[in-house]
Amino acid sequence: MITLLFIRHGIAEDSKGVDSERALTVEGWEKSRAAMKGLVKRGFIPTRGVSSPYRRAAETLVCLQEATANGFPVGYWDGLKPGGHPRKAEDWLRGELAEAGEFDVLAFVSHEPFLSTFIRHLTKRSIEVKKASCTVLHWDGKSFEFAAHFTPAELRED
Repeated sequence: MITLLFIRHGIAEDSKGVDSERALTVEGWEKSRAAMKGLVKRGFIPTRGVSSPYRRAAETLVCLQEATANGFPVGYWDGLKPGGHPRKAEDWLRGELAEAGEFDVLAFVSHEPFLSTFIRHLTKRSIEVKKASCTVLHWDGKSFEFAAHFTPAELRED
């Protein structure tokens, strides 16, 4: 069974310019690093990661890479940007899953409102997706199953 980690980016700078260039704040880096360490400590060690090309999402994926012993390969997909379309994203995701190994753990870093909409599209379950939170789904080759949701505070063990 393949494990999917849907992660929202950490705390980012206020919007003063180009949205795609907003970086994580110092607090965003600290809290995202702590949350990603907590995720790895729970046994969720990605074999591959994909993020939105927006800076804050890519930086959050870096936090997850840092939390693992050996890192993992990463990529970027435009469909994970804030205005992504769930059906198009599901088609893309199914293509990614077709190439994944049976026990892979795939991490996806994205934005709101896309993430909560996408998770609801895949599972029919509504989740409040806070910054640096993680929703875990399983893929059995046929359907997506909700497995867990961790708030940032739970991951950081605050």
